[in-house]
Amino acid sequence: MIEIQAGPIAVVCAIAALCFLSYAIIRRKHLARRFDRVLSHAKPIVAAACIPAGFLLMEIPYNPLTFSIDPAFVALGLGVTGALFAIVFFLGQRSKAAMAAFLCACFAEGTANYFVASFKGQPILPSDVMALQTAASVSGGYTYAVGESVLAAFALLAVLGGFIAMLPAAKATKRSVAIDLSAGAAILVAFSMWFGAVDIEKDYGCRVDVWSSLDSYQQNGSLLCFLQRSQLIAPHAPEDYSPQEAAAIRAEKAAIAMADQAVEDSPATAPDVRPAVVAIMNETFSDLSRYPNVAQTYAGTVAFDRIDALVKGDCYVSAMGGGTCNSEFEFLTGSTMGLLGAGVYPYMLYDLRGADNLARYLSSIGYKTSAIHPAQKENWRRDRVYRQLGFDEFYDIDSFEDAEMFRGMVSDASTYDLILDLLNRDDDPRFIFDVTIASHGGYDTGGVDEQYMVHAPLDGIEYDDVNEYLGCIERSQVELVEFLGKLRELDRPVIVCFFGDHQPGFVEWLSNEAYGANEAGEGEADGAQPAAEAPTGIDLVQERYVTPYMIWTNNPELRQASDEPRVADTSLNYLGAILLRAAGLPLDEYFAFTLAVRDDIPAINLNGYQDAQGEWHWHGDTAARSEAYRQLSMVEHANLFEKD
Repeated sequence: MIEIQAGPIAVVCAIAALCFLSYAIIRRKHLARRFDRVLSHAKPIVAAACIPAGFLLMEIPYNPLTFSIDPAFVALGLGVTGALFAIVFFLGQRSKAAMAAFLCACFAEGTANYFVASFKGQPILPSDVMALQTAASVSGGYTYAVGESVLAAFALLAVLGGFIAMLPAAKATKRSVAIDLSAGAAILVAFSMWFGAVDIEKDYGCRVDVWSSLDSYQQNGSLLCFLQRSQLIAPHAPEDYSPQEAAAIRAEKAAIAMADQAVEDSPATAPDVRPAVVAIMNETFSDLSRYPNVAQTYAGTVAFDRIDALVKGDCYVSAMGGGTCNSEFEFLTGSTMGLLGAGVYPYMLYDLRGADNLARYLSSIGYKTSAIHPAQKENWRRDRVYRQLGFDEFYDIDSFEDAEMFRGMVSDASTYDLILDLLNRDDDPRFIFDVTIASHGGYDTGGVDEQYMVHAPLDGIEYDDVNEYLGCIERSQVELVEFLGKLRELDRPVIVCFFGDHQPGFVEWLSNEAYGANEAGEGEADGAQPAAEAPTGIDLVQERYVTPYMIWTNNPELRQASDEPRVADTSLNYLGAILLRAAGLPLDEYFAFTLAVRDDIPAINLNGYQDAQGEWHWHGDTAARSEAYRQLSMVEHANLFEKD
């Protein structure tokens, strides 16, 4: 749904610009004849104007600091914009269509940043471009509010488009075509060589914060920041990396873990009596009562907290407001996005065949492996990635034709029914990975029944998106408890790991309301002062990157033998190994290594890592890095990119 949220002046200006564009297109032949001499000399001027106009069209829609960007970054941004325009202009034979296409692309980029920033609190990153199909398939539940900045950019586009429409058409000859193609190709080659030779961050000082990319985009310009992030997509081996050393580290740390009493005495079950392993990654499941302004009227995930779990706690993730696939990646592979960086989606970029992961390992010890996600199978390339990871089968939206729907999406309970069906088909050991979707944003559908709806006013004001989200979480808890009740009656041992993939995007706003702005400069306050005892720096950032998790079983022997403390915070890359140990299954070398590293680095995610004393550090804090950090970097790189 599209809404116009702008004042009458902005709307009138946009309509006037559209009328001018329409008039120029309809009367272009008449205007060309009447102002032939003037327009014939105006083409170079209009073409030159496309460069600053393109820059503004990329910035104005989303960036309130457009006219406060550092002049050095403005100059560099104009240079890059000019090079891209020249490529399009000359390859397009200096045509009006080439100019118009370039400006439309700039406007589309700026507007896309506006909407993505509105929904996720972050701008478009390079890997987002590769995920357009996924984004399109889940975009129906959002309201697209068009603000004054978008209308202002549209007015600029329409006015300049009107002048372009009035220009005389270019007269192409064989010679001019050859010259234009040669010029465009030469500029393209030169631009590619420049992009490959420079380090935008080091050479130009354009740094993009991994946890506050939007601020960087607004301060430095979106195009420059986008290119800087693009340079970091390709995997880089750790300093002094060698596959031989990585293999030696992995074997040595694994041996230590195997010798450790807590691992050695894990309740391994007989090969023919192994529990079914069910992992549920629940869409946007989180407990917003961790924010003090919400906790005043919201009691939190009460039903979830009452579950008699083997172990539960906070799980630090690397996604917020979106990026579900990265949470899947961390859980399944035991890898951390903290060593890959922001803007990277491994599902979209990397070949994961051969990489150690839960599905491949459990398959190797006799488990049937199934993945469930009630959406299009192509989303995040899951149809390919699940095969690469070794899943035997994948149940997508086509498997839920008669499923119960909630807010236009398949309910959690429907996916749990499929899990029960799979568990009842035979007695073979099974690993089932269920990625739910029912609580997906946006939260303005009005589709939550009153029996689940939660009303949690903030400072006396109710927000529809907050209430609907909390209603989704309430229903998720009810359906989870009912599912566990059915598993209790099942005549086979089952162990369940349940966790949320990320918090909703609006927690950016919730956090600022709760604590004030105290995040700039990696912990240096900028803006309102937070309340006393409020988290600051990286601790404040991590508040938005944590979700609840729990591991539960219906088997008394596993419950009695479990040596995990009942409350244990961790990060998502360790959770798979913790699940294997709680299930009483033997650990292979890779997952034993993972648990060994956890002793020195209890948690790690996109933002930073925790040391053995429980203190958080930014990844850029090289002075605080331990030998375990280097070892984890080595082994992760080898597992993902040196599989052969």
